[in-house]
Amino acid sequence: MRTFQLVVIEGATPYERGVQYGRQAKEKVRSGVEGYRRFFARTGGRSWESMANYALSCVPLIDDAMPELLEEARGIAAGAEISFEELMVLNCRYEITKFPREQECTTCAVLPEASRGGKTLLVKNWDFRAGILDNIVVLHIEEPDGTRVIGLTEAGQLIREGFNSHGVGLCNNALQSVHDAEGTGIPVTFLRRKIFSCRSFEEAKQLLLTTKRSVSNNMLLASKDGRAVDIEAHPNGCDILEPTDGILTHANHFVANPRRNALEESPRGDRLEQLLRKRRGDLDVDSIKMCMCDHENYPKAICRHPSEVDIPLDHRGITVACMIVDFGENAAHICQGPPCEGEFVKYSMR
Repeated sequence: MRTFQLVVIEGATPYERGVQYGRQAKEKVRSGVEGYRRFFARTGGRSWESMANYALSCVPLIDDAMPELLEEARGIAAGAEISFEELMVLNCRYEITKFPREQECTTCAVLPEASRGGKTLLVKNWDFRAGILDNIVVLHIEEPDGTRVIGLTEAGQLIREGFNSHGVGLCNNALQSVHDAEGTGIPVTFLRRKIFSCRSFEEAKQLLLTTKRSVSNNMLLASKDGRAVDIEAHPNGCDILEPTDGILTHANHFVANPRRNALEESPRGDRLEQLLRKRRGDLDVDSIKMCMCDHENYPKAICRHPSEVDIPLDHRGITVACMIVDFGENAAHICQGPPCEGEFVKYSMR
């Protein structure tokens, strides 16, 4: 069975936690750097040096807003034996590859009134390039204050999505608006990591709504106590979507204000909502797995497979992972690759 590497982190300081992460995932981190060097060289338009300069230009903002995460990032670079600028390029990948942006990911939240057993479930099919499949890791982070976090990321990046022991979970989708520009802001990887230090839904929501950004991103926030909200963030502010009858889905276009869209609408969010509503009141991990395997609207399906035959296989779009957070079980069920082909592994909070 193919599974992602599990990286367990429990250092006393942010820097120590970063070093532990970097050392355990060293080969994958270094592979990720080289993979992006090749990817950027192939796609052209900008040199590695210009992208590194952009990534480093974000450092003062991060240092002012969340200095502990900058120390964690420095620790990852030290542990993996790469330069800090290489580590920052990895962590600004979303912003750097934004123009143009491919459509990535389908997410949903299922609240107690729509699930079997009154649970909250948070779900994501992560779509990106097939070339990163071998560089994804599962992180289990333990902080000295007792906060624990489980989630997914590309090796070397701060944690991208998952949940923490305070019952706060986050999944994300790419968005591109007509307002996006190549300015500076807090990179989304740093913002996402900060969310997993939050102790409440409201604290996390406020952070997502107020953080400075230069590009758009969709953030689906959910909590163990049965709350969820989708935040369509763009450089000029945020639009908010609420669940309907305990179900909330999203893909890669603005729903609240479609005039913001710089990309064509994706059918995946509506399709997932249709599938979930057919099972409303009886939704659980197993039934959601089936929904995330759906191939309607191929090649723009919920479960994606490489279809762009005119580009190298490792650069083609694919569902690289599926994650289902079950707040009732305090666990994440994670599949490597398209969920129709792989097996889910359960990662329980320690």
